[in-house]
Amino acid sequence: MKIQLNRRHFLKLTGAVGAATALGLHNMPAHAQAVGVSRSIDLTLEQQASRFLTQATLGPNPTLINEVALLGPEAWIEAQFNQPIGLLQPVVEQFIEEEEAKEDEGELNATFSWGWWQQAMTSPDVLRQRVAFALSEIFVISQQAEELADMPAGVANYYDMLLRNSFGNFRDLLMEVSLHPTMGFYLSHVRNRKTNIAENRFPDENYAREIMQLFSIGLFELNQDGTQKLDADGNPIPTYGNEEITELAKVFTGLTYAGGNINHEEFLYGEPNATEPMVMFEFEHEISDKKLLNGFTIFAGQTGMKDIQDAVDHLFNHDNVGPFMGHKLIQRLVKSNPSPAYISRVAAAFNDNGQGVRGDMKAMIKAILIDPEARDTSFMNDPTHGMLREPFVRYVHLLRALETQSTTGTFKNNGYYTHHVLKQYPMNSPSVFNFFLPAHQPLGPVADAGLVAPEFQITTSVSAVTGINFMNAVTFGQYVMEVGDGDDEDEMTISFDIAEAESISGNLDALIDYLDLLLTYGTLSDEMRQVIKNAIEPLDEEPMYRVFGALYLFTISPEYAVMK
Repeated sequence: MKIQLNRRHFLKLTGAVGAATALGLHNMPAHAQAVGVSRSIDLTLEQQASRFLTQATLGPNPTLINEVALLGPEAWIEAQFNQPIGLLQPVVEQFIEEEEAKEDEGELNATFSWGWWQQAMTSPDVLRQRVAFALSEIFVISQQAEELADMPAGVANYYDMLLRNSFGNFRDLLMEVSLHPTMGFYLSHVRNRKTNIAENRFPDENYAREIMQLFSIGLFELNQDGTQKLDADGNPIPTYGNEEITELAKVFTGLTYAGGNINHEEFLYGEPNATEPMVMFEFEHEISDKKLLNGFTIFAGQTGMKDIQDAVDHLFNHDNVGPFMGHKLIQRLVKSNPSPAYISRVAAAFNDNGQGVRGDMKAMIKAILIDPEARDTSFMNDPTHGMLREPFVRYVHLLRALETQSTTGTFKNNGYYTHHVLKQYPMNSPSVFNFFLPAHQPLGPVADAGLVAPEFQITTSVSAVTGINFMNAVTFGQYVMEVGDGDDEDEMTISFDIAEAESISGNLDALIDYLDLLLTYGTLSDEMRQVIKNAIEPLDEEPMYRVFGALYLFTISPEYAVMK
């Protein structure tokens, strides 16, 4: 339902709840402020389902919670594997067509964002959508590059490639990432030319470096449990050096955009094609031997595409891939500091899915989500367990939990303001290293304990305050999405469905329990519960006031921010 608040009510509510928040959080124990306090690890089936879905989706809602409680996580995962793929490109292209039909095409570069929100809010393949979002923060391209901002269909095509391969094989994922034209542009191996000594020209090394450092094996040799292998002097062993980068760069020469004639003019200046895999122009491919890792050599005389296939196979079969990629995905879905045993179990599933297949993404995703370290609630009392959730994911979770609705059926969130406030937005990372580094250690107790907390890298004194203000606007002001350009007829048509919460708002404990299930899976601390009750009890003029006040406090609570 759409709620309109007058200024008097808005100020009254924000003042009352803001004061209660400041007082309540100030008086909470220090450990509760840091990581939240679980009242009990004895969660109901519904609460366990909500916790699982907080890891496995972009946010649970009542329907999903009931599904998982009935089926159990493993059977639900299997059912999700069989869901049709909610592709973005067809939706984005429809939005593009609609915009091009207008006299003013100023919103064209927002169409990818619209398509992303449409599928995030409506597509039933919720596990795949979550995994693809995680992969988009590993295999990064970014619309911060202006040229990619002007290629929304191409960026959507890249995201669809991540969606398809989320439940495929990692080898195919690595190959398709390598050949995608938007990645070719972003990491500059499209139109990468062979060596010409006379012109002092050498192959671009950008993609060769990042496919190893970020997309497959990492910087140092790893054991299956993710710990570093050491040499005789106790030092970590590098996986590659400058020579290997230079040699691998030769492999990725000769690629350019598809669709043109095979000539030098087309190779260098042809029209960019952002939706079809790059093609090989043999006359610009380096034909010499390529000496890669651990003595492996790709010998001269092959086609350029066969060189790329051999190089991708070589990286795919490296012992590091299972623990390296497993660790990254665990960090995106479950916890920041997985134990070596957890990483080893996930890597084992990557190495062999039980049927002799290496690189099965389904096996790896299931291993991550079903592992005792993810499911056993006793870990919730472990101070090293859990993660600070990404601010953007917390925002999406809220919208999904309240089954946000649109009177037009579309969710055209431009996202410019959201990105500015939350320091995060899909496919808008500031660099190929994502919004935050996986090894980031905030100064203080986390670093002192030798732990990492990647998401804290975008949690600054400024973003902490703007994030709270943003949630205030979302909950009280019903500023659910930044819709259109201000003149769009869709403006202000997207809103929460709070009917169920309103119906029980007269019973404070029932209302808090309901939101606790949806947003914090039964982990709301006694201290935070009391803060919320104290704040919303006087707000008895209308049921919606209590709902807004409770929602606001939930969204800025430590239990909502930190996933345990």
